[in-house]
Amino acid sequence: MNARAATASPNSVLYAIVILALQLGSTVAAEPAAISQEDWRAVDHCLGIIRHCQMPDGMIRIKGAGDPVWCVPYIGNFAAMALLAANDLQPNPEDVDRVERWLLWYGRNQESDGTICDQEGKVAAYKSNGRRDSTDSYAATFLMVAHRWRKAVNGAPRPEVLSAATRALGAIEAVVQTDGLTIAKPDYPMKYLMDNIEIYGGLAEGALFFDSVGKTEEANRCRRLAERVAAGLRGFWSEKEQCFAVSLDMKCVYTVGLSKPFPHGLAQLFALAHIDGTRTELWLRVRKSFKPGDEGMPIERWLIAANRCASRAEMGELREATREAMLHFTGDSVYVERPALAIIALIDGKARFCDLPR
Repeated sequence: MNARAATASPNSVLYAIVILALQLGSTVAAEPAAISQEDWRAVDHCLGIIRHCQMPDGMIRIKGAGDPVWCVPYIGNFAAMALLAANDLQPNPEDVDRVERWLLWYGRNQESDGTICDQEGKVAAYKSNGRRDSTDSYAATFLMVAHRWRKAVNGAPRPEVLSAATRALGAIEAVVQTDGLTIAKPDYPMKYLMDNIEIYGGLAEGALFFDSVGKTEEANRCRRLAERVAAGLRGFWSEKEQCFAVSLDMKCVYTVGLSKPFPHGLAQLFALAHIDGTRTELWLRVRKSFKPGDEGMPIERWLIAANRCASRAEMGELREATREAMLHFTGDSVYVERPALAIIALIDGKARFCDLPR
């Protein structure tokens, strides 16, 4: 694979674009448009699932039914973002309070280095299991929640939230490599396309969060890291394969392919959704190779990508299929990530990640 496509813009131009976007705050997608009553019925159903997954102490578990408890903070962050996305359309102070309780819970359960572990146990008692799927994406999505909650309340965050956000930034910094990309975690040194797209989004929104509370140094750290992530992600496009690589190892070898729904297909949906510049040909290839609902490629991920690439007819079909799926979700049939992402997909606008320069 050609790690640096010949058609890519020079780094200096790319950096200028990123800096300008971050300064203007324009990396965050536009305000959400009004959605139909039919859409809202599906959204409201999924909001109920998310609310039911939150425990009295603020923790959001991945399933809201039964006595067993399993919390993956990365997934909890998406649940919180979905509550805030819906609040943008129909203000709900109770949901905004739920998100604050989640932020405070996250801060209480962070390690001193800003990382956080999954939690397991039962409703009456649970604790850290000492494991996490990643360091980078957990922290980045937390910064997204902090920024969006701060905008929703239009007030100063509690010191605990600010401290948690600062530690989260430190957790990201600890896994940044010399090329500007992050590895998933120190004991799993792989650089993933999807993770680094989330890292860029978290840093971009983290800069806005820190700016809003007068933390200029932290905001600038976010911006500098975001510039480097954006530059590093340029190498994931394969001119030979005409698709994005899934990962990059420490020997500078990219994993490229388009044969499996996960991770190949899902990685393309991430890139199509969040890297600026429509790649219609890639969208058509993904549509030909896979179908919504393939394992690892849920319908809501297709809809998020379709907002940039699909025809109006395709959009209508994907919205209808997403609504139908949402209405069949229950607290014990799916992890809370699915109703959360489906809400984000239907609402779009500020609910999406930031757009990466191509």
